Amino acid sequence: MGGDEETPTVASSASSTAKPDQELRSRLLEAGQRVFAETGYAGTRVDDVIDAANTSRATFYRYFKSKNALFTELSRLCFIDLRVVTRAIGALTPGDGARDQLIELLGQWRELLERHGGVIRAWFERDAVSDTPISREAAKAFDSLFEELLGPITAADTGSRVHPEVQAALLFILIDRSYYYVTSRQSHVNPDRLAPTLATMIERSYLGAGAPEKGRRLRIAHD
Repeated sequence: MGGDEETPTVASSASSTAKPDQELRSRLLEAGQRVFAETGYAGTRVDDVIDAANTSRATFYRYFKSKNALFTELSRLCFIDLRVVTRAIGALTPGDGARDQLIELLGQWRELLERHGGVIRAWFERDAVSDTPISREAAKAFDSLFEELLGPITAADTGSRVHPEVQAALLFILIDRSYYYVTSRQSHVNPDRLAPTLATMIERSYLGAGAPEKGRRLRIAHD
């Protein structure tokens, strides 16, 4: 009887210790995201992350050995979400209903950028350490993204003279830069109203949708 009564006490103690540890680690990850987004990989210092997380150097090094260790963990979290979005893009079917599918996918992409924009920025600026396991994982993740973008473009078979792989690269730039711009402080465009217009542009330019009726123009709502 006595032994049975002690077990929950030990488990409860371990659980209460794990929760603050998890919260501290999450706070450092969130701070790292913000700082990488603001300054890029090369411009980020450990002290900047510590200040953003409102913690100490001892706390940082308790969870991460270095700035690169933090970036590696953030990258892996990014790649998990990226795979989810790329699978959804690969399932896109040109034709009826494509625009609604695109609007939903663009919403997922916006959420991805909001969560992992700092990591994506660092990888595309090529600031991160090269020729490491995480860099090879990054190359695989982004290659998968471009391959998934290629799928619907190839299926649409629009007869464009532009090579499908180039179209896929341009499509990525269109989506990524559009959301980057409208979510920046320099833009007066309402990000919530971007997806329907962008979806129509993509459907017409990449997925073979018919030409618009005469006199109709695409508009993006401002705040």
